[in-house]
Amino acid sequence: MEAYFKKNKVRLYLGDAIKALNQLPDESIDLIFADPPYNLSNDGFTCHAGKRVSVNKGKWDKSQGIDSDLKFHYSWIEACNRVLKPNGSLWISGTYHSIYVCGYALQKQGWHIINDICWYKPNAAPNLSCRMFTASHETLLWVKKTKKPNILLTTKL
Repeated sequence: MEAYFKKNKVRLYLGDAIKALNQLPDESIDLIFADPPYNLSNDGFTCHAGKRVSVNKGKWDKSQGIDSDLKFHYSWIEACNRVLKPNGSLWISGTYHSIYVCGYALQKQGWHIINDICWYKPNAAPNLSCRMFTASHETLLWVKKTKKPNILLTTKL
């Protein structure tokens, strides 16, 4: 699979995550930033450019139910594990619609959660329904393959 963006050691790939990861060698990647489907397509509405619009983005963003969603996240996270170097990191971005099932899949596979990071959005879409608080953040999970400490080897010059 050809990267659609290359600069220095950075490579970005666009496509089916599992197919792309399956084409990479074992333990060849230092960092993966994943932005999986948030499962926001639930026939609701939001505000875009001052207008009320549907939240539906497509079938790919619609929940298939908790068991199917977990199976999906488990599979791509497992593929990330294979290609990450022993000291590599995985970052996953998500909202409350998806991030907890990702966290569960990570824990089931034995990943070590280093941090959960709150990405505050001061310009979040307004809450048009007035039935809940405005969703004004996303969560980033920063994980590594195991809880084993990273070992730095140094030499004296």
